[in-house]
Amino acid sequence: FITQVRQLSGQNKIDRNKEVIQQLHLDKVLNQSIETLSKGFKRRVGLAQAILHDPDVLILDEPTDGLDPNQKFEVRELIKSIAPDKVIIISTHILSEVDAICSRAIIIADGKVLVDDTPEGLRSKSSCDKMDDIFREITSGHIS
Repeated sequence: FITQVRQLSGQNKIDRNKEVIQQLHLDKVLNQSIETLSKGFKRRVGLAQAILHDPDVLILDEPTDGLDPNQKFEVRELIKSIAPDKVIIISTHILSEVDAICSRAIIIADGKVLVDDTPEGLRSKSSCDKMDDIFREITSGHIS
């Protein structure tokens, strides 16, 4: 279905399906319906749909929310593996994601960009090391 929506056809459709199935390790659940899959596999299927047409820009909302540690690791590794060729925007409240996979962090509060920097740059402006603490400092106006 998604290949039709994304207007993939012929050999390109076959190749992209195979590639994405391998990338996301979906081969063992190919014949299962979505409702029978674990939350982790449902998340992977969603990612597969998002990357099937090989977009230049990918927007992901809370990509590891609700996943177990192994599933989080796999999703993070996938994001890192495709990041060199793409712009990936991640919306998250799980600030450990910033350290794990982001090269830049933009903190927005009340519709305003408060800071746009690298995780390392944010740390250099703060006395804190954890992103949760740095976020609190920024959003409370202690650092900018």
